[in-house]
Amino acid sequence: MPEGPQMVLLKEQLDHLIGQQLVKATGNAPDIPFDIIEGQSLTAIKTFGKELLFCFQHFTIRIHLMLFGKYAIDGVLNRLLRLGLAFEYAEINFYACECKFIQAPLDEVYDWSTDVMHVSFDPAKALKKLRSKPKQLICEALLDQNILAGVGNKIKNEVLFRRRVHPESVVSEIPESELKGLIHECVKLSFEYLDWKREETDNEHWEVYKKKECRRDRVPLRKEKIGKSGRSCYFCDRCQVLYVPDNI
Repeated sequence: MPEGPQMVLLKEQLDHLIGQQLVKATGNAPDIPFDIIEGQSLTAIKTFGKELLFCFQHFTIRIHLMLFGKYAIDGVLNRLLRLGLAFEYAEINFYACECKFIQAPLDEVYDWSTDVMHVSFDPAKALKKLRSKPKQLICEALLDQNILAGVGNKIKNEVLFRRRVHPESVVSEIPESELKGLIHECVKLSFEYLDWKREETDNEHWEVYKKKECRRDRVPLRKEKIGKSGRSCYFCDRCQVLYVPDNI
């Protein structure tokens, strides 16, 4: 599943579409009124967390690539087309994704202060929301898009490793200073990840994600599916501190 930095990069790759008229829309997306959107001019492209937003004068088309979504810029893939947008001088085709037609103003739909890559991101609000889930495992809390929109599994694993926090740590047992550190690291790593994607070097920078050995302790890393979501966690039992109640 693409994370926030990947969507920001995709937005950058599509910014040349802004100002162009949507000549033709195709696909099997059930929520998209194709007859309404055709002929309209694209006014902006925005991102929110893992979502891409094509903004027109009176509506927005929201794209979420989910787990297996793909896209092709000025090309097609051998897959069932979910939504194809052909503009005057370029096109973008989406596959296996979720598409939504939004007519309400985006400021009424989205809380931009929860997006870790948005200029209005509010760390204090994120901390308050984390604290409101005291019994949750930190590996799940960091993936909550209502708290840290844009953070995905790669960022989660790397942030926990950088901060030396075990993924099975319980939110209520983690010191507030460390929760603040985790939030700060989510933001910092997201922008680093964006730079890596621009350079096409992201796979060279992961310290724990899909790695076999802890670079600090030179011991084997563990890979486990942890929590209700069952997302994979890569971690070191030796250097990542497990914060849990004493009676566990």
